[in-house]
Amino acid sequence: METRIRRAERVSDETNIKPKKKHRGLKIVSLLILVIVLLVGIVGAKAYFDVKKVSNQAYQTIKRQTSAKLPNLTDRSAFSFLFLGVNGKTANNILVLTVNPKQNKTIVISLNRNIYLPSEATTLKELYGTKGTAGEIDAIQTLLKVDIPRYMAFEMSGLGDFVEAVGGVQVQNDTHFISSGYEFKNGSLLLQNAAEVKAFLRKVGDDAEKAEEDLIDREQSILIAIIPKMKSANTVFHYEKFANAFGKNIKTDFTFDTIKTLGIGYNGVLGNIIKENLRPIPTTIDGVAQKILSEAQITKAHDRIEEAINE
Repeated sequence: METRIRRAERVSDETNIKPKKKHRGLKIVSLLILVIVLLVGIVGAKAYFDVKKVSNQAYQTIKRQTSAKLPNLTDRSAFSFLFLGVNGKTANNILVLTVNPKQNKTIVISLNRNIYLPSEATTLKELYGTKGTAGEIDAIQTLLKVDIPRYMAFEMSGLGDFVEAVGGVQVQNDTHFISSGYEFKNGSLLLQNAAEVKAFLRKVGDDAEKAEEDLIDREQSILIAIIPKMKSANTVFHYEKFANAFGKNIKTDFTFDTIKTLGIGYNGVLGNIIKENLRPIPTTIDGVAQKILSEAQITKAHDRIEEAINE
């Protein structure tokens, strides 16, 4: 008998992985890589040791069930890593990046946070709350059948620290609302301190799904505003604030030496980004509406990653 999941796969459009030039998650990844380049590019003995200190602070190993070996990066080998944009106990941005410095190319597989995993009986978004980064990387590596040796996680609630570090940012606001005593009018806004940013990044409205989408859009608007200010003279001269924000809000199992190698040998990989958006299909599992990936989507994503690794 045909299962509900298989039937949903059969009637779905099996070409649902579509390239797209722009994606909110790419801006986050761009920020992280630019942060790495900025940190390793600062000169001076004191700065070097300060940066090493915060990199060590950001370093966090995870107890995963799966395993994958990181290739020799001094040879500029291609490899994949998981990027998570998290907010508290939920993961909103879930990306598998495969970087190939010899081709100056990055393949980005974007996984919808509401994808349901029958093996885990939960979604990718909620899995982070119960099993953390280790659970996410285990589930995605098993799902796509590819090696994902490393991860980077960005705590979105710490955006205010980055805003203060760059001296404030200008953002566009589409929804007039009041939060924690701050009034945010429609139009251009200047955000200057962490408390103001925290108030700006609150869910607003009665429609929970729309409120979540709007929140992610506001997070993105701040990230996009931070990026061009990162390389300003003011930020470099006051790098301590920026470095501290990095240490507090980014977690990764890349070591300091690995980060230096990435900053030196891999900083051109964003020159050619090819993004594949994994679009889940609706189905019903045990009477509950869920979104799953078809076997065709999984296979296609697997093949894209493997091709990028072996080119």
